[in-house]
Amino acid sequence: MDLIKSNSKTFLIELTITSLGFYKFPFTTLLLAGILGSYYFYRAFTRRESTTDKLFEKNRKIMKACIYDTNQNFKVINNQQIPTFSENEALIEVKSAAINPVDYKIKTCNIPFIRYFLSPTVGRDFAGVIIDIGKNVKKFKIGDEVFGNAIGGSLQEFTVVNPNHIALKPKNKTFSEMASIGLAAATSLQALKHFGELNNKKVLIIGGSGGCGSFGIQIAKYYGATVYAVCGTRNVEFVKSIGADKVLDYSKNDFLDDLKDEKFDLVYDTVTSPEDPDQEIKYRKFLKDEGKWVAINGSIANFSKSIISMLTNINLERKDFHITLLNWNTDDLSLLAKMAEEEKLKTHFKTFKFDKKNIDEAFNLLQSRRTVGKLVFEINA
Repeated sequence: MDLIKSNSKTFLIELTITSLGFYKFPFTTLLLAGILGSYYFYRAFTRRESTTDKLFEKNRKIMKACIYDTNQNFKVINNQQIPTFSENEALIEVKSAAINPVDYKIKTCNIPFIRYFLSPTVGRDFAGVIIDIGKNVKKFKIGDEVFGNAIGGSLQEFTVVNPNHIALKPKNKTFSEMASIGLAAATSLQALKHFGELNNKKVLIIGGSGGCGSFGIQIAKYYGATVYAVCGTRNVEFVKSIGADKVLDYSKNDFLDDLKDEKFDLVYDTVTSPEDPDQEIKYRKFLKDEGKWVAINGSIANFSKSIISMLTNINLERKDFHITLLNWNTDDLSLLAKMAEEEKLKTHFKTFKFDKKNIDEAFNLLQSRRTVGKLVFEINA
């Protein structure tokens, strides 16, 4: 798997903030911030703005958007400027947008140096329609229905995208369905395929009912794996319904007894985070000697090694351990779209209207870390 080559103005900074414990580790954070800051100063002053001005909706210039206000709270406003885009980007009318943990984690950063670079807009996952396009964009055209990563923020009526971060939406799927697939499904695809083929392998997925976990179950099954999944009591039936061969209820004191004779080729950890303890301590003994551990988060030390490896192209990770730093690309998103079109990848999501009350409700639910599937806002649906 190639290291991430994202063109997003804020992506690497978000990783730093989310993963290094924010201001609790000032030296490491500021060191990385200095490296990233130099790069983004270059990006900020060399980016070419669009010279096209294909105005839509009677020369409309402003839009409704969710932003981080000066107190790092979510705010919904009606006068956000519609973003400009470069000759290498496209302008999207957002139909639906989904939220992810990074969307609430970055707002807690209180380091002025980093906050200077952060976009005030919220969200990444989206599905929508291309309404204008830069002259160098050849893979897509005006009118295409697409989904993927919005570098300009997704909780808003219009956004900007990098064409390498999007793919065509299947005709038989709704905008809300595809908005819910982007980040979580792409992360799981890259995580599970990082160490090679999955056919006839035995995989343990920790956190089977969440966004990454639920997609991970289906992707692992798609590639021929036997899948065990861990979740809470109320989500057992849901996890079974999406294909898990065996479900382990972590709320039962003796649930690990069901694993005492099991050994896995791969463990996919979607749970470990600053809010939850390192799951490797609990489950490492069930990994084969030649098995692999792949995660979407981890300890400060592990995540620091992953970020440095990404920035330097020198692998500092343990040979059997990997933290996935998502590399948005059209090929992976197109594969996910094909799976969804063929009903091999199903998404479970809850929809919300796009207003302040529902923004607060959805983010509170997301922060509880007890959601099932994804949370989606209908923007221009």
